[in-house]
Amino acid sequence: MSTPMTKWAKKKLCRRSNKSRCYRVHPINLYEHHVVDRYLNGFVNLIEKTCTCRKFQLDQLPCRHALAACNLRRSSCYDFFSHYYHKETLATAYGSSIYPVGLMEEWDVPDEVQTRVVLPPKGRKPRGRPTKKRKPSKGEEIVQRKCGRCGGMGHNRQKCKTPIPLSDQNGNP
Repeated sequence: MSTPMTKWAKKKLCRRSNKSRCYRVHPINLYEHHVVDRYLNGFVNLIEKTCTCRKFQLDQLPCRHALAACNLRRSSCYDFFSHYYHKETLATAYGSSIYPVGLMEEWDVPDEVQTRVVLPPKGRKPRGRPTKKRKPSKGEEIVQRKCGRCGGMGHNRQKCKTPIPLSDQNGNP
């Protein structure tokens, strides 16, 4: 790796850096800046590693606004990365040996684990978009359906479970 950060972080930095070049930066003091872009005017604090877009805090990686502020100050953006993105951290994470598992017959599994029964999840989500019942606002009247056949409330003619009267079947009253 040619930079002090991982490949993923370098790729992310390049994308953000290209977009931040056209931003206007107004310094408030040495570490606080007001960055103007087309959509969101960002307020960046480089000491606290914060920005109003919140990407700086969530990713722990300089956002576009922070990169624009770094460019104005002519400071290295590498100082504002989290240690998680340094190549040394990546090397230590994968530095220890990983041994193969071996054959299943050779495994030493405790009795309490062997006797434990693991059941599948109890249900499945239904297919499609979830149905949402609208909650009425305060003071709003709830209008219930009235059946045209039986006159009952809460259902309509299609969902009515009352038997059809004989007078309706023949068309005679």
